[in-house]
Parts: sequence; C-alpha cells; structure tokens
Amino acid sequence: MNKLLDKIGLALETYWHLLPAITRQFAPEKIASIQNTKLQTLIHYSFNNIKYYKEIFEQTGIRPEQIRTTEDLRKIPILTKEELRNRFWDFLPRQLPPCRVSRTSGSTGIPVCLLSDRTSRIFNSVAVIRYRMSLGIQIIGRPILTPLKTIDGPCYKKPHWTLLQGIHKTYYINPYIDSSENTEYVGKLLTKLKKPAIMGITTAIKALAYKVRDGIFPPFLPCAILTTGEVLTPEVRNLLESTFHTTVTDIYACNEAGDIAWQCRETLGYHINAENVIVEIVRNNRSVAEEETGEVVITNLNRFAMPIIRYKNGDLARLTHQPCPCGCKLPMIAEIIGRAGEDISLPCGKTIPWNQLKSSMNHPHIRQFQLIQDDKGNLKIRYVPEEGVDTKPVEELLLYRYRNLLGSSIEIAIEKTAKIAPAPSGKSKLVISHYNKPAK
Repeated sequence: MNKLLDKIGLALETYWHLLPAITRQFAPEKIASIQNTKLQTLIHYSFNNIKYYKEIFEQTGIRPEQIRTTEDLRKIPILTKEELRNRFWDFLPRQLPPCRVSRTSGSTGIPVCLLSDRTSRIFNSVAVIRYRMSLGIQIIGRPILTPLKTIDGPCYKKPHWTLLQGIHKTYYINPYIDSSENTEYVGKLLTKLKKPAIMGITTAIKALAYKVRDGIFPPFLPCAILTTGEVLTPEVRNLLESTFHTTVTDIYACNEAGDIAWQCRETLGYHINAENVIVEIVRNNRSVAEEETGEVVITNLNRFAMPIIRYKNGDLARLTHQPCPCGCKLPMIAEIIGRAGEDISLPCGKTIPWNQLKSSMNHPHIRQFQLIQDDKGNLKIRYVPEEGVDTKPVEELLLYRYRNLLGSSIEIAIEKTAKIAPAPSGKSKLVISHYNKPAK
C-alpha cells in the first residue's frame, strides 16, 4: 500500500510541473534562466557534499560562485566514464536520499552503476510526457507496445499500467522468438490493440518490422513509433515508416542524463530537454563551433543522489541554432552520429571513420551487418541478406567497396548468416575490434 501511495504521489508531483514545462518550451529566455538557476544550485551542492567535485574544484582553483552560466561550466574538467566507474563512492553525498540504482548498457565496455533520486525522476518524467504529447500520445489511455530486447527474453510478459510518465497500459512482444506459440500470441495481441504507440530500442523495433513485412506477424497501424538506444539510420527509418505507415521519431537518452533530446514530427533535429540537461559538443576536450561534429558532454541538472557534471558519454553529435518549423524553442542537436571508438585502425597506421564503414554496407538486400576486426587487423564482414536474393553480386560489391576503402594491408572475409543476435543490452554491436593500434 505504501509503495502504491508513493507512486501516486510521485505521479501527481510530476503532473503539477507539466503545464509550465509545456508552456516554457516556446520561451527561450525562461529556459535559459531555469538552466542557470539549476546549474548554480547543483554546483554549490556538489562542492559542499561530493568528495570528487570538492577535490576537482580545489585542484583547479575554481570557486562555486564562479560557475553561474553554461559558459562558465567549461572551466570544470571533463568527467570520464573511467573516473565515474572507478571512483563511484566519491560521487555519493554525505546523506544519500532515497534513490533507484541503474546501470549503463556497457556498450563501450564495463557498465557503470548510477543512482537517481526523486527529483531527477520527476523532471525526467515531465520531459517524457511533454514530448509524447507533442507526438500525439495523450497523457491518459493510449496503449504502448514495447518489443523485448533480446532473444533470451520471454515469449510472454505480463502487461502493466504505468503512472509516472502518463497513465498507460504497456504490452510486450518478443520479435526474436520463432515459434508457433509466439506467433499466435502476437497475432491475438495485435488484433486486440487499437493504434498503439510503439516504443523501444531501435534494434527490437526493426526486428518487429521485419516480422510484419515477412508476414509472420499481422500488419497493424501504430499511432506513433519512438525509437531509442542507438543511432536511427535512414535505412531503418525507411523500413519502419514503409512497414507501419507512420512517422518515426527518435529519442536520445542515456542512463547518466535520462531523456536528453527528442525529435518532433518534423524530424529535422533533436530538441534538448534543456531544463534537465546541458549538452556540450567537444573535440580534444575543447568546445567546437556550431554544426561541427564532436563528442557529447552532458550535465544532469536534477540529479543530486549522484551528480553528473560535464560527463563525456561516448557519443558523437553536432549542435545547431537553426530553428525548427514546429515552433519549439528548445536548443537543438542537429544529428546524433554514433559512438566514439567505432572507427577502426589499420596496421598501416590509417584510421577509418565509422561513417565510411557504415555507408559501405548500404544495400537494399542487406538486413543486418556486423564488422569484426581480429587482433591482426583483418576484417570479417557478417551480414544477413533479404530472403531469396542472389547473394553473390552482393558479396562482390561489398568486397569491392571495402577493398577500395581499406586498401590491401589487411585480409577481408565475408560471412553470410541467418541472424545476428543483439548484445545483452538489446543494442546492435555493429563494430567489434580486437586490434590494438601499436603505440608510436
């Protein structure tokens, strides 16, 4: 009973903050004022209560009163994933409030343990409800359909009601299990649901789309599709929109900062939830110019159980000041490009950027792919072809493209496979490299 009352109280407090947040997204001066006020509160709190930041400020000679705006924030050294993981206890306050424990997906290495408190959960939920409403998902009643992330998941997962991010009933299906039992269950469920909103990790929604397109699951029309968890490529967007006949919008989020930014139906960029998070783009730990690509650095403005200030999360993106036609005045990310570290190095000393590796795999007859580099630098290209296609010309084209891209210093092998399982996190691990570039 106490847990239910706590959930209801949390939801009511969230809804209390919702209307001002909806209004505020069209008033940039209010957004900036709230951002600076929250930043000053966070900095003073972290200096007085968090061992790590106390040390950082004393070592660099920074005083809390010197950090008043987002521009001032650049004076603070960037926080790395290794520091956050190795010094976990030094990020906790003297008096730890009630909080939830979560972990990062570990897609770039060892997962990081994180704590989120009531305040951060409330304001993140406000942002979630706000962007869902902008996409036509009202606060009450819309059924949500979430594809499960891995083949190891259950065939059936009991649906449940949610309160914190709107009052909705969430249903689950597993697009990875090939069995008559699963197909029958999904068929009955999709017949029952009326225009659900599909929400989930991009790889799982993609697997669902192929099941529908291949006639294994029945066709249905969702009211909206919200992808998250990895880069939404134009190829996957086209697959989802042609299969489900609705606009796909992508959500940019991470456990360290919650829901960072979201696409509206214009899909021309990502609106940053600026009252909750500050987003910087850096290269070599220095801010880059507008529209330049760099590494994402985030500051969570609401997390006091474990403050996250100027944290480099491993993603690549670029910012823009171009206004969105939808009228929303929140600052914008122009593009989420991928993850740092997904480039590969060659024995000859050359580095091949991720975008070039990915674009060479573009082919209408390829469903999935994975690039694996061994410890000698050689590359294996694993791919899943469309059913019934002649794969010989596909493989010849891939070999031609990658030989031109990588040169003759390494061996290139191509392997056709029936499926490529997602990582335990549910994400696609597209580049796996075991090659260590020799030190100069």
